[in-house]
Amino acid sequence: MMLTVRRKAFLEELPAVVEEVVKTYGTRLRKVEIKEDEKGCYTVLITYDSEFRP
Repeated sequence: MMLTVRRKAFLEELPAVVEEVVKTYGTRLRKVEIKEDEKGCYTVLITYDSEFRP
């Protein structure tokens, strides 16, 4: 099953957020989507496979 998690971040925080996502979800990670809102804040949508399949 695929799940999506939402994180909020400012521009300068995005590299650290993406690095943490890659370390946390590893090969289960399917997609990272970054959207900017009108106030200059970013929403990071993280889609991953909830079950580990080696």
